Amino acid sequence: MSREPSDPRDGAAPDRASLAKALGERVVFVLVRPLQPGNVGAVARAMRNMGLRRLVVVGAPGLDIDKARWMAPGAMNILDEARYVADLPTALADCHHVIATTARGRHLQWPAAEPPAMATALLDREGTTAIVFGPEDSGLVNEDLAHAHSLLHIPTDTHASLNLAQASLLVANAIFTEARARGYYAIAEGTGKRGGPARGAAPVATRPSVPVEVAAREPLVAEWLESITMANYMKNHEPVLVASTLRQILDRAQLDAQDVVVLRGMFRRMRWKMRNPG
Repeated sequence: MSREPSDPRDGAAPDRASLAKALGERVVFVLVRPLQPGNVGAVARAMRNMGLRRLVVVGAPGLDIDKARWMAPGAMNILDEARYVADLPTALADCHHVIATTARGRHLQWPAAEPPAMATALLDREGTTAIVFGPEDSGLVNEDLAHAHSLLHIPTDTHASLNLAQASLLVANAIFTEARARGYYAIAEGTGKRGGPARGAAPVATRPSVPVEVAAREPLVAEWLESITMANYMKNHEPVLVASTLRQILDRAQLDAQDVVVLRGMFRRMRWKMRNPG
Protein backbone atom coordinates (compact mmCIF):
# COMPACT_ATOMS: atom_id res chain seq x y z
CA MET A 1 0.00 0.00 0.00
CA SER A 2 1.39 3.37 -0.97
CA ARG A 3 1.67 6.01 1.69
CA GLU A 4 0.41 9.53 1.28
CA PRO A 5 3.08 12.22 1.58
CA SER A 6 2.78 14.16 4.81
CA ASP A 7 2.08 17.86 4.79
CA PRO A 8 2.85 20.18 7.70
CA ARG A 9 -0.43 21.95 7.03
CA ASP A 10 -2.22 18.74 8.02
CA GLY A 11 -0.95 19.23 11.56
CA ALA A 12 1.46 16.27 11.30
CA ALA A 13 4.88 17.88 12.05
CA PRO A 14 7.22 15.73 9.99
CA ASP A 15 10.91 16.07 10.80
CA ARG A 16 11.92 17.51 7.45
CA ALA A 17 15.38 18.47 8.69
CA SER A 18 16.33 14.89 9.53
CA LEU A 19 15.05 13.66 6.16
CA ALA A 20 16.98 16.39 4.34
CA LYS A 21 20.08 15.36 6.25
CA ALA A 22 19.51 11.73 5.37
CA LEU A 23 19.27 12.60 1.67
CA GLY A 24 22.18 15.01 1.67
CA GLU A 25 24.61 13.27 4.01
CA ARG A 26 23.76 9.63 4.58
CA VAL A 27 23.51 8.50 0.95
CA VAL A 28 26.63 8.21 -1.21
CA PHE A 29 26.57 7.34 -4.91
CA VAL A 30 29.79 5.60 -5.90
CA LEU A 31 30.65 5.32 -9.62
CA VAL A 32 33.25 2.65 -10.30
CA ARG A 33 35.44 3.16 -13.39
CA PRO A 34 32.89 5.19 -15.39
CA LEU A 35 33.70 5.32 -19.09
CA GLN A 36 31.72 8.35 -20.26
CA PRO A 37 32.12 11.77 -18.61
CA GLY A 38 28.63 12.66 -19.80
CA ASN A 39 27.23 9.88 -17.67
CA VAL A 40 29.05 11.20 -14.62
CA GLY A 41 27.47 14.60 -15.21
CA ALA A 42 24.04 13.03 -15.75
CA VAL A 43 24.36 11.13 -12.47
CA ALA A 44 25.18 14.38 -10.69
CA ARG A 45 22.11 16.00 -12.25
CA ALA A 46 19.88 13.08 -11.18
CA MET A 47 21.24 13.35 -7.65
CA ARG A 48 20.65 17.09 -7.55
CA ASN A 49 17.05 16.64 -8.66
CA MET A 50 16.40 14.11 -5.90
CA GLY A 51 18.06 15.89 -2.99
CA LEU A 52 21.23 13.77 -2.90
CA ARG A 53 24.63 15.42 -2.55
CA ARG A 54 27.48 12.96 -2.01
CA LEU A 55 29.25 11.54 -5.07
CA VAL A 56 32.44 9.49 -5.27
CA VAL A 57 34.12 8.56 -8.56
CA VAL A 58 36.47 5.58 -8.46
CA GLY A 59 39.29 4.73 -10.85
CA ALA A 60 38.70 7.36 -13.53
CA PRO A 61 41.99 9.28 -13.73
CA GLY A 62 41.31 10.43 -17.29
CA LEU A 63 37.85 11.78 -16.57
CA ASP A 64 37.15 14.93 -18.58
CA ILE A 65 35.36 16.98 -15.95
CA ASP A 66 34.47 19.72 -18.45
CA LYS A 67 32.49 17.21 -20.53
CA ALA A 68 30.84 15.97 -17.36
CA ARG A 69 29.72 19.54 -16.65
CA TRP A 70 27.90 19.69 -19.99
CA MET A 71 25.46 17.08 -18.68
CA ALA A 72 25.11 18.56 -15.20
CA PRO A 73 23.30 21.92 -15.44
CA GLY A 74 22.40 23.05 -11.96
CA ALA A 75 24.50 20.29 -10.42
CA MET A 76 28.01 21.73 -10.78
CA ASN A 77 28.41 21.81 -7.03
CA ILE A 78 28.00 18.05 -6.81
CA LEU A 79 30.82 17.54 -9.34
CA ASP A 80 32.97 20.14 -7.61
CA GLU A 81 32.47 18.58 -4.18
CA ALA A 82 32.74 14.97 -5.35
CA ARG A 83 35.62 12.79 -4.23
CA TYR A 84 37.81 11.27 -6.95
CA VAL A 85 39.67 8.25 -5.60
CA ALA A 86 41.82 5.44 -6.98
CA ASP A 87 40.10 2.37 -5.53
CA LEU A 88 36.82 1.14 -4.09
CA PRO A 89 38.03 0.47 -0.50
CA THR A 90 39.04 4.13 -0.24
CA ALA A 91 35.64 5.22 -1.53
CA LEU A 92 33.82 3.10 1.05
CA ALA A 93 36.06 3.77 4.05
CA ASP A 94 33.61 6.03 5.90
CA CYS A 95 30.43 4.15 4.96
CA HIS A 96 28.47 1.78 7.19
CA HIS A 97 26.48 -0.19 4.63
CA VAL A 98 27.31 -0.95 1.00
CA ILE A 99 24.75 -1.78 -1.69
CA ALA A 100 25.97 -2.92 -5.11
CA THR A 101 23.82 -2.55 -8.21
CA THR A 102 23.76 -5.47 -10.60
CA ALA A 103 21.57 -6.79 -13.40
CA ARG A 104 23.05 -10.29 -13.45
CA GLY A 105 22.33 -13.27 -11.25
CA ARG A 106 25.16 -14.14 -8.88
CA HIS A 107 26.29 -17.45 -7.45
CA LEU A 108 26.83 -16.04 -3.98
CA GLN A 109 23.64 -15.42 -2.04
CA TRP A 110 23.78 -11.75 -1.10
CA PRO A 111 20.59 -10.22 0.30
CA ALA A 112 18.93 -8.47 -2.64
CA ALA A 113 16.20 -5.87 -3.02
CA GLU A 114 14.49 -3.73 -5.62
CA PRO A 115 14.58 0.10 -5.37
CA PRO A 116 11.44 0.72 -3.26
CA ALA A 117 12.39 -1.84 -0.60
CA MET A 118 15.99 -0.64 -0.67
CA ALA A 119 14.87 2.95 -0.09
CA THR A 120 12.70 1.97 2.86
CA ALA A 121 15.52 0.03 4.52
CA LEU A 122 18.02 2.81 3.78
CA LEU A 123 15.98 5.50 5.53
CA ASP A 124 15.26 3.17 8.45
CA ARG A 125 18.96 2.47 8.90
CA GLU A 126 21.38 4.69 10.81
CA GLY A 127 24.78 5.54 9.37
CA THR A 128 25.93 6.15 5.81
CA THR A 129 24.91 3.92 2.91
CA ALA A 130 26.96 3.70 -0.28
CA ILE A 131 25.21 2.66 -3.48
CA VAL A 132 27.78 1.39 -5.95
CA PHE A 133 27.32 1.53 -9.73
CA GLY A 134 29.63 -0.28 -12.15
CA PRO A 135 31.14 0.66 -15.53
CA GLU A 136 28.76 1.15 -18.44
CA ASP A 137 30.13 -1.73 -20.50
CA SER A 138 30.38 -4.54 -17.96
CA GLY A 139 28.97 -3.56 -14.60
CA LEU A 140 30.61 -4.46 -11.33
CA VAL A 141 33.00 -7.40 -11.27
CA ASN A 142 33.19 -9.94 -8.45
CA GLU A 143 36.10 -8.13 -6.82
CA ASP A 144 33.89 -5.04 -6.55
CA LEU A 145 30.90 -7.00 -5.29
CA ALA A 146 33.01 -8.51 -2.53
CA HIS A 147 32.78 -5.18 -0.71
CA ALA A 148 28.97 -5.18 -0.75
CA HIS A 149 26.64 -6.15 2.06
CA SER A 150 23.62 -6.44 -0.23
CA LEU A 151 22.60 -6.14 -3.88
CA LEU A 152 20.20 -3.83 -5.65
CA HIS A 153 18.32 -5.10 -8.69
CA ILE A 154 16.27 -2.82 -10.95
CA PRO A 155 13.59 -4.94 -12.62
CA THR A 156 13.40 -4.69 -16.40
CA ASP A 157 11.88 -6.61 -19.27
CA THR A 158 14.03 -9.08 -21.22
CA HIS A 159 16.64 -6.41 -22.01
CA ALA A 160 18.33 -5.89 -18.64
CA SER A 161 20.97 -3.32 -19.59
CA LEU A 162 20.38 0.17 -18.19
CA ASN A 163 22.50 3.19 -18.91
CA LEU A 164 24.41 4.42 -15.86
CA ALA A 165 22.51 7.71 -15.83
CA GLN A 166 19.17 5.92 -16.13
CA ALA A 167 19.96 3.52 -13.31
CA SER A 168 21.13 6.30 -11.01
CA LEU A 169 17.95 8.30 -11.63
CA LEU A 170 15.71 5.32 -10.85
CA VAL A 171 17.57 4.61 -7.63
CA ALA A 172 17.69 8.28 -6.58
CA ASN A 173 13.98 8.71 -7.30
CA ALA A 174 13.10 5.66 -5.18
CA ILE A 175 14.95 7.18 -2.22
CA PHE A 176 13.39 10.61 -2.79
CA THR A 177 9.90 9.11 -3.10
CA GLU A 178 10.31 7.27 0.20
CA ALA A 179 11.55 10.46 1.86
CA ARG A 180 8.48 12.33 0.59
CA ALA A 181 6.23 9.59 1.95
CA ARG A 182 7.82 10.25 5.35
CA GLY A 183 7.24 14.00 5.22
CA TYR A 184 10.08 15.49 3.21
CA TYR A 185 9.23 18.42 0.94
CA ALA A 186 11.35 20.72 -1.20
CA ILE A 187 12.17 24.31 -0.28
CA ALA A 188 13.01 26.75 -3.06
CA GLU A 189 16.60 27.88 -2.70
CA GLY A 190 17.05 31.38 -1.34
CA THR A 191 13.38 31.77 -0.41
CA GLY A 192 12.74 29.49 2.54
CA LYS A 193 9.41 28.67 0.87
CA ARG A 194 8.06 25.38 -0.40
CA GLY A 195 8.18 24.90 -4.14
CA GLY A 196 10.55 24.68 -7.03
CA PRO A 197 13.31 26.90 -8.40
CA ALA A 198 13.06 30.66 -8.68
CA ARG A 199 11.77 30.52 -12.24
CA GLY A 200 8.54 28.91 -11.04
CA ALA A 201 7.36 26.40 -8.49
CA ALA A 202 7.73 22.80 -9.51
CA PRO A 203 4.39 21.07 -10.10
CA VAL A 204 3.25 19.04 -7.13
CA ALA A 205 1.59 15.70 -7.81
CA THR A 206 -2.03 15.46 -6.77
CA ARG A 207 -2.35 13.85 -3.40
CA PRO A 208 -4.31 10.59 -3.25
CA SER A 209 -8.04 11.28 -3.09
CA VAL A 210 -9.92 10.03 -0.04
CA PRO A 211 -13.60 9.45 -0.92
CA VAL A 212 -16.07 11.16 1.39
CA GLU A 213 -18.42 9.11 3.50
CA VAL A 214 -22.08 8.59 2.65
CA ALA A 215 -23.27 11.16 5.18
CA ALA A 216 -21.04 13.82 3.68
CA ARG A 217 -22.46 13.15 0.20
CA GLU A 218 -26.11 13.54 1.24
CA PRO A 219 -26.11 17.38 1.25
CA LEU A 220 -24.85 17.24 -2.33
CA VAL A 221 -27.66 14.86 -3.27
CA ALA A 222 -30.13 17.32 -1.74
CA GLU A 223 -28.58 20.26 -3.63
CA TRP A 224 -28.71 18.28 -6.86
CA LEU A 225 -32.34 17.24 -6.37
CA GLU A 226 -33.40 20.79 -5.54
CA SER A 227 -31.65 22.11 -8.65
CA ILE A 228 -33.19 19.63 -11.09
CA THR A 229 -36.58 20.14 -9.43
CA MET A 230 -36.32 23.86 -10.16
CA ALA A 231 -35.40 22.96 -13.74
CA ASN A 232 -38.66 20.96 -13.97
CA TYR A 233 -36.81 17.68 -14.49
CA MET A 234 -38.75 15.90 -11.72
CA LYS A 235 -42.16 16.42 -13.35
CA ASN A 236 -42.32 12.89 -14.74
CA HIS A 237 -39.84 11.13 -12.47
CA GLU A 238 -40.11 9.39 -9.15
CA PRO A 239 -38.03 11.35 -6.58
CA VAL A 240 -36.92 8.24 -4.71
CA LEU A 241 -35.61 6.60 -7.86
CA VAL A 242 -33.88 9.77 -9.03
CA ALA A 243 -32.22 10.18 -5.63
CA SER A 244 -31.05 6.57 -5.76
CA THR A 245 -29.57 7.12 -9.22
CA LEU A 246 -27.72 10.23 -8.05
CA ARG A 247 -26.24 8.35 -5.10
CA GLN A 248 -25.01 5.61 -7.41
CA ILE A 249 -23.40 8.18 -9.70
CA LEU A 250 -21.64 9.84 -6.76
CA ASP A 251 -20.46 6.49 -5.44
CA ARG A 252 -18.89 5.62 -8.81
CA ALA A 253 -17.30 9.07 -9.01
CA GLN A 254 -15.40 8.54 -5.71
CA LEU A 255 -15.55 12.25 -4.87
CA ASP A 256 -13.38 13.74 -2.16
CA ALA A 257 -14.45 16.49 0.24
CA GLN A 258 -13.27 19.32 -2.03
CA ASP A 259 -15.21 17.88 -4.98
CA VAL A 260 -18.39 17.95 -2.89
CA VAL A 261 -17.80 21.58 -1.90
CA VAL A 262 -17.25 22.59 -5.54
CA LEU A 263 -20.33 20.79 -6.86
CA ARG A 264 -22.59 22.15 -4.11
CA GLY A 265 -21.38 25.63 -4.99
CA MET A 266 -22.19 25.05 -8.65
CA PHE A 267 -25.74 23.89 -7.86
CA ARG A 268 -26.35 26.84 -5.55
CA ARG A 269 -25.19 29.21 -8.26
CA MET A 270 -27.45 27.51 -10.83
CA ARG A 271 -30.50 27.88 -8.54
CA TRP A 272 -29.69 31.51 -7.85
CA LYS A 273 -29.50 32.17 -11.58
CA MET A 274 -32.81 30.41 -12.19
CA ARG A 275 -34.40 32.62 -9.52
CA ASN A 276 -32.71 35.73 -10.94
CA PRO A 277 -32.68 35.29 -14.73
CA GLY A 278 -31.96 38.94 -15.35
